[in-house]
Amino acid sequence: MTSFDQKPAQGSGLRSFKIESRHTESDIITSFVLRPADGLPPQQHQAGQFLTMFVDIPGRGVQKHNYTISTKPNGETYRISVKREPAGLVSKWLHDHAKVGTELAIAPADGDFVLSAKAARPVVMLSGGVGLTPMIAMLEQAVQDKLDVPIQFIHSTQDGSTHAFKEHVAALAAAGKNVTVTTFYSRPRTSDLVDRDYDIKGRVGSDWLAANTPFADAEFYVCGPVGFLRAFVPGLAKSGVAKDRLHYEFFGQVEDLFDEGSMGSTSSQGVPSQSVAVYRAKAIDGFTREFIGDGILDSAADAVVVSDYEGLIVLWNSGAERIFGFSEGEALGQSLDIIIPEPFRGRHWGGYRETAESGQSRYGAGDLLAVPGLHKDGRRISIEFTIALLKDESGKVKGMVAVVRDVTKRFEETRALKKQLAALQQAD
Repeated sequence: MTSFDQKPAQGSGLRSFKIESRHTESDIITSFVLRPADGLPPQQHQAGQFLTMFVDIPGRGVQKHNYTISTKPNGETYRISVKREPAGLVSKWLHDHAKVGTELAIAPADGDFVLSAKAARPVVMLSGGVGLTPMIAMLEQAVQDKLDVPIQFIHSTQDGSTHAFKEHVAALAAAGKNVTVTTFYSRPRTSDLVDRDYDIKGRVGSDWLAANTPFADAEFYVCGPVGFLRAFVPGLAKSGVAKDRLHYEFFGQVEDLFDEGSMGSTSSQGVPSQSVAVYRAKAIDGFTREFIGDGILDSAADAVVVSDYEGLIVLWNSGAERIFGFSEGEALGQSLDIIIPEPFRGRHWGGYRETAESGQSRYGAGDLLAVPGLHKDGRRISIEFTIALLKDESGKVKGMVAVVRDVTKRFEETRALKKQLAALQQAD
């Protein structure tokens, strides 16, 4: 595992970027070109990586969000291409309020969903909706590097109004070597013409991929909404695409991807100040923070896992042993990788490093992170957790506390219910 101290000084911590320009890519996607406010070059990134930004939204506080860099490295700026999500706080703010000159706090580029610079196999880039953003950056890089392998750029979207970067992709394909583009429109408008705006009506499917791509040899790069990923990633893996040839980036909860004593009144007036004082005084009578903390840590109900700045486990309670199967002696000093399924480690460490460096996380204010966990016996479990950051007097993050709950039973029950509902709908 790479130590955070090995990051270049220029890439450590948050930097301020100004929006240099805005560009409409479709009816729902807008690109924002970002230039460092300090006038220095941005941190070098790899095509396909993402940025993490922090946006202070009036009335909602600081919001954290990841956006893919939708252009190859150019040494001067980044570009993000944002879909306006109806329920997305940050995306709506960017579309409706961010202007040229607006400053944004941005963490270093991260992520391991990147195009290999030494690709020797055919490349298939498969995207749905706004999932084409990393593919644009990868295609730009491949064309610039004159990658000498066949490249198929396959994109699925609703219609011409949602089709972003159409002309740009066509120009890249014309300039590239052995690049072919296939576009699917699920619901083309009457004004959308086949062979001009799109190639195939409907949705791309596994059968089409098997018949039209070098299935047995290609490197597959897949990105899109959870439903899109769920439709392809497990299927491609089961169909024989080797693990080392299947790369994917996704949006939403990773779990969805592999979906196989009262004080009397509780009124809004709260507890009288006299009662608060009485209960606070109980700390003097033995109810100290340490006493309460020991009670929580000794409980086997939830896992409490504490890791240091580097992600090594320094505390492992009985709940963690119950949920994950590792004894305290087996877990202490080990990387958190022992409880993270391999396909999700890259995304985990990207978020871990960014949180450790920025000192901010949205999973400590009530938001739950739902992810797969790894049991000692090798089986996957479903977990939810929140984290708290441990900081020194200067405010630097020294470690993190994760409070973890096993929700495997609930997840399995929900999945079974979804299957029953789907069966009933098909029967109708």
